[in-house]
Amino acid sequence: MSKISKIILIVLFIFLTASGCIKIEKGSLDGGVYKSVDGAGQWKQKTVLLSLPQESNPLDNVDTTLLVFDPQDTGTIYLGTEKDSLFVSFDAAESWERVRRLPPGKINAVAVDPKAKHIVYVAVENRIFKTKDANRTWENVYLEAMPNVEIISLAINHLFSNVVYAGLSDGRLIKSENSGDSWMNLHNFEGEVKQILINPSNAQIIYLLARGKGVYRSENQGLTWVSLKENYQRGNAEYLVFNPNFSDTVIIICDNGILHSENGGANWSEYKLVSSNRELKLYSLAIDPQNPDILYYTAKKTIYKSVDGGENWITRPNPSKRGPIKILIDPVNPNVIYLGMVKIEE
Repeated sequence: MSKISKIILIVLFIFLTASGCIKIEKGSLDGGVYKSVDGAGQWKQKTVLLSLPQESNPLDNVDTTLLVFDPQDTGTIYLGTEKDSLFVSFDAAESWERVRRLPPGKINAVAVDPKAKHIVYVAVENRIFKTKDANRTWENVYLEAMPNVEIISLAINHLFSNVVYAGLSDGRLIKSENSGDSWMNLHNFEGEVKQILINPSNAQIIYLLARGKGVYRSENQGLTWVSLKENYQRGNAEYLVFNPNFSDTVIIICDNGILHSENGGANWSEYKLVSSNRELKLYSLAIDPQNPDILYYTAKKTIYKSVDGGENWITRPNPSKRGPIKILIDPVNPNVIYLGMVKIEE
């Protein structure tokens, strides 16, 4: 190598390290996040980490717990993991940064303030942390004192972002009306509160999924609740999503089908699946936010896509040996889709 080449390499290294981070390319493992830009036709693993020079890159081996968009900027994505804390991308998953100053542990939930993107709430095991300066510093705004109880889910009222909900593993739903400064107990569902969904068209309406108990609906911001389980009667509900194309349409993955309701959970219809999840575990589901006829669901080895409202399905192989536990569609460009992977026990 010539002296000039050596000098160029040294200058490049100094420039990268002086800026505080270097790009660490992905390894040969198949965890983390995959991205498609052609509507689930092809996938690429996205695990480039901007990191300090002495740090290793865990992203190609992480197990995903969540993928969450910033509501104001779909190029900003939060990646929660089972053991490696929280990461964030500001360029649509092309590169990632570790969110520092959070304690190690499992990330159960992330909620970004819909009116102020620099405000973020994160549930780390039995605590809720909040940043008011875009992840630079964090304060612990809730600590659960009951042993072995974790915060599982978070949601922010999109009209009044000072109102925050948190679901606990022991079935409690708690609420803050002052941005996390204090909390009150709303209800106990006696089953882990897996999801809290606030209707984007009407913040009075909230849906909640409790493990083993089913789906509940509130029309008064969580003061009272009605169980919808008798309305669908199709086994245990495992996953709940809104159809973003309609005002009050919800879809659930049950242990024996995928059901949708267009009238607030009063009546349900079943999608005609090409697979039967009486034998096949289904993990996640997403609806094209610009076209209600396009929807996706995931199983361990296969990604399923329909372009005619669930009448027919196109199948694509899972790009990883891990399970696609989370699927996320870019609302600005629905051809851009993300998968979060997790190890699945045989």
